[in-house]
Amino acid sequence: MQQESTLGRTLWIAILVLLVCYVAADFARSPFFAQRGAAAVQAPQLTLWITGPEAGGEAEIVARQAAAGFELSGHSTVVKRLDGGSSHAVAEFLSQPRRRRSADLLVLTNSTLADLAHDRLDHLVPGAAEQAVLAQALLRRSTPIRALTADRLVVAVNPQAQIDGTTDLLEAMRSAPWDRLFAIADDSWSRVQLAALVERAGVDGEARFRIFGSGEEAGRAVGEGTAETALITRGALLAGANLRRLAWPVAGRVPRTWVALVALPGLPAARAAKLRRIVDQLLADRSWRVQQRRAGREPFGAASGSLPALLLSGATRAARLERLADRVERH
Repeated sequence: MQQESTLGRTLWIAILVLLVCYVAADFARSPFFAQRGAAAVQAPQLTLWITGPEAGGEAEIVARQAAAGFELSGHSTVVKRLDGGSSHAVAEFLSQPRRRRSADLLVLTNSTLADLAHDRLDHLVPGAAEQAVLAQALLRRSTPIRALTADRLVVAVNPQAQIDGTTDLLEAMRSAPWDRLFAIADDSWSRVQLAALVERAGVDGEARFRIFGSGEEAGRAVGEGTAETALITRGALLAGANLRRLAWPVAGRVPRTWVALVALPGLPAARAAKLRRIVDQLLADRSWRVQQRRAGREPFGAASGSLPALLLSGATRAARLERLADRVERH
């Protein structure tokens, strides 16, 4: 009798041990341990980071369209936002490589470069100039990947306006600059481009401007009569109100805004080359190129080597144009 009881207890202990082992093995395979088990959700292969001032604008639109294109080619991609202004965002992103992955890419535009140039001359906000200097230095050391798109700046007026062409526009600007209210997007690049236009047009005095959340909103404001002249991108003109586009008022190359991708400083050459191949696949895709042209943007070609030149010339031009900013006054 005692022998049967001992055998029974031994069998029950063995069954319990087997049951515990089974449950432990099952939990290891279950979503409760998804971070370690086979069912873990994989991190995205690419992360595109937008600076705070670019959020909701053309740069984010292009970034999200690029992310969709990368997804179609088999590269999981997400778009995230960096907190703070442009100088803080760029410096924070590029100065902390240990907190980033090699597949983290900064979405950079010439509006970002204009923000850095503006902050560098800021003597009112403590630390703003120093942070802008740091951001510019880190950008010079960053790893250029590819330029994605460009968009030309245009001048447009209401179809019922008395302005028949650029000659009339220039005469109106020179005779009464204070009466000419421009509508522009809320970014530093648009502001300094208006200042450059005022200077090159030979306007004696300051021109007024009103800012809007986007170029599309600025175009609609001119269509509704809130402002007289829109200085916006071609893409914003196509997406906004039905305005009458004028020829570029002054001689020389029409300014362009662009969207590009840069990676961390010191990124290994092999990893940088792999990222460029991924982006080149998108840039060569016919659907991507058609999508960008329909939106009024100019897609860059695959394997384009223009980004380093854009970064260099863009920074230099932004610094020069920022010194013209006092030619315009916000209304």
